[in-house]
Order: sequence, then structure tokens, then C-alpha cells
Amino acid sequence: DLMSYAQANLFTPIDTVVADWTTDADGYNMGHSEIYVTARDMAKFGLLYLNDGEYEGTPVLSADWIADSLERYSDNIKTGEWLTSRYGSFRDIGYGYQWWSGRVGDHHFDYAAGHGGQYIVLLHELDMVVVTTADPLHDMWDEDPWKYEGAINKMVGNFIKSLPNE
Repeated sequence: DLMSYAQANLFTPIDTVVADWTTDADGYNMGHSEIYVTARDMAKFGLLYLNDGEYEGTPVLSADWIADSLERYSDNIKTGEWLTSRYGSFRDIGYGYQWWSGRVGDHHFDYAAGHGGQYIVLLHELDMVVVTTADPLHDMWDEDPWKYEGAINKMVGNFIKSLPNE
């Protein structure tokens, strides 16, 4: 099963333990979401990507896979008022394999995003990983979850914008 495979081949090599991983109606782990780990473990995953698939000098994922997954296959996503209200200063948004990319000010970055404000942000030029966590508010279906996620996004955007260029 996916949980056993991922624990053995991805999470154990980066010294991460998955607390829970939601399954679908057939009992299969959802490969795209709802993996419950700590913020520290999210940062380890970000470091794995920042270091071309190596964690503490040990290859875990191929550098080719890292490059392919961070490649932009879709561009100019989420434009207009919706973008500003939920994504603050994130601009030039694109999408790869479960990774988004964007720009704030002079900084280009890649990021994994989860509902409610879970972010793993990779700032390659600064060799930096930024992680945020929040209550995903899964049982709320009105505008409140998006309002909170938008606030976290704006905070992350403001932080990135404040960083030096190099």
C-alpha cells in the first residue's frame, strides 16, 4: 500500500513519521493530500526538494524527478479579483506535479499548498524553506476557510517580499 511504500522509501530516509494519512472510500491513501506530519517534517521535505533530492547528503529522490515536478506545465493560473483576495501578492502563478510556482516582488519560488494555509515554500536563490501550518477547517464550507488561508498567504507573501534579493 502507498503508506507502507512511502514510509519506507521517502519518509524514513528523511527521518519523518506520518501521524495519519487520510484514505478514500476504498481504503487507499490519498496520494495528493491530507498527509499529517509536523511543521519540522514539512521543512525536511522542503529541504529534500531544495537539495535536488538529497537529504543530509543521501539521495532519496532523483534530481530528474525533482526538476520535472517543479517544472511549470500550466501558467497564468488564478487571475483577477479571486487571486487578490485569496492569494495576496502571489503573482505569475504556475503549476507542475503537485507543486505551484509564483513570484512576489523580485523573488520567484516554488510551493506546495494545502487547504487552510499549509505551505512549503522553496526560495532556491536564498537556499531557504518557509513552512506554515494551520487548521484546515475541513468541515467548513463557507468563505471562512478561504479568508484564513488568504491571511496566511498574505503573511507569507509579505515575508518573501521583505527578503533581500540575494
